[in-house]
Amino acid sequence: MKLAFLTLALLLSGQLSYGQQNYFTIVGKLAKKTAYKYVYLNYESTEGFKQDSSLIKNGVFHFKGFPVYGTHAYIQLKGNGAMDPDEGNQFDFSIEPVNFKIQVDGNLNESHIDGSPINKDFQEIKRILRPVELAREKWYERYEQFKLIANPDSNELNKYSIEYQKLEQDETDLAVDYIANHPGSFPSLMALGKFYPRLTLRQIEDLWYNLKESLKQTPLGKELRIQLNSMNAVQIGKTAPDFSARDTSGNMVSLSSLKGKYLLLDFWASWCGPCRNENPNVVKAYQKFKDKNFEILGVSLDDEHAKEKWLKAIKDDQLTWVQVSDLKGWQSEVAELYHVRGIPQNFLLNPEGVIIATDLRGEKLLKTLEDILGK
Repeated sequence: MKLAFLTLALLLSGQLSYGQQNYFTIVGKLAKKTAYKYVYLNYESTEGFKQDSSLIKNGVFHFKGFPVYGTHAYIQLKGNGAMDPDEGNQFDFSIEPVNFKIQVDGNLNESHIDGSPINKDFQEIKRILRPVELAREKWYERYEQFKLIANPDSNELNKYSIEYQKLEQDETDLAVDYIANHPGSFPSLMALGKFYPRLTLRQIEDLWYNLKESLKQTPLGKELRIQLNSMNAVQIGKTAPDFSARDTSGNMVSLSSLKGKYLLLDFWASWCGPCRNENPNVVKAYQKFKDKNFEILGVSLDDEHAKEKWLKAIKDDQLTWVQVSDLKGWQSEVAELYHVRGIPQNFLLNPEGVIIATDLRGEKLLKTLEDILGK
C-alpha cells in the first residue's frame, strides 16, 4: 500500500541528466581479512533484476553493470557456494550510473560509500532523522515494559499514544523541511513517497510541484503521480467512486445502490483499537439520524483469517448497518480506491453520491450531521 523502493526494469537514460555514463562500477575494499570468498550484488538492471558475484582477491572486489537509476541495491558476503548469507553482512544503497567506492571496516552493513550523489544525500537525511529514530526506539522500550504491568485501558496508555503521535509529527516535519529545501535530490522524492500518507493533499502537491522534472519522470515519481491522482478523486466535492463488495452474508452490495440518502462510508477493522473506540460514537450517530435519510456503509480491512473476529466485532459493538469486506486486509481494493492509508477513516456523501465531508469523528461527526439533517 505504501510507496517504497521501486524495482521497475525501465531504462531512464535521457530522462535524467547524469551525463553520458550509463553504467556503474564498484570497487570495494575490506579492511580486515574475512573467511568469505564472494561478494554478491543484487540490483535492478535495465534488463531486469540481477544478481552478480565477485571473488574477493586480496580484500578487493569489483562490479560493473547497467542500473535503473535510484532503485534499491544491496551487496552480501557469502561463503563458497553458500546459498544463505549472514544477515549481518549486507549493505543497502541506491544504485546509479557512477563509479562507487565501498570501504568495509567491519561488517558489511557498516560500510562507507563514496562517489554517489544519491547516497551522500541519503546519509544527510538519515542524519537529520536519526534523533527521532533514537527517541522512537526508547519509546518502544518503555512501552513494552508498560504493557507488562499496566491496564491497556488506563489513562497512561493514552499518554503513550500522544507521545508517539508527537514523535511521528516531529519526524514528518523534519522530512518535509528536507524535501522543500532539496528539490533536486532523489532522496527527497523517496522521502515524499514514504511520508505522503501523513500529509494533506495540499502539502503533497506543493512538495511535488517543487521537485525537479527529472525526478518526476523516474518510476517512483510516476507512481507518486498516480497516488496524487487517486487522492484527488476522493476529495470533497468529487463524486465518490462506485464499488461492490460482499456483505456478512456473502451478498454483493454496491455503493451506488445506496444513493438517495446521506451516507457515511466508514473504514475500520476488528483489530483496530482506535476504530473500536470510535464505534460507540458512530452507533450514537446512527441511532439519532437513521430515520432522517441517513445510512452507514461499513468497510472492514480485516483479512480472510480474521473473518470470525470481524463478525464478532460487528455483534459486540452493535453495528447494525450494512457491513462489507473483501477480506484482503490492507490489500483491500476498496481501501485502495479511496486512498485509505489509516483507519478509522470515513467519507460523508450527499444523496447524489458527492463527498461533502471526511474524517468525521466523535462530536465532530454528530455536529456535522446535526448541521445537515437538523437536531
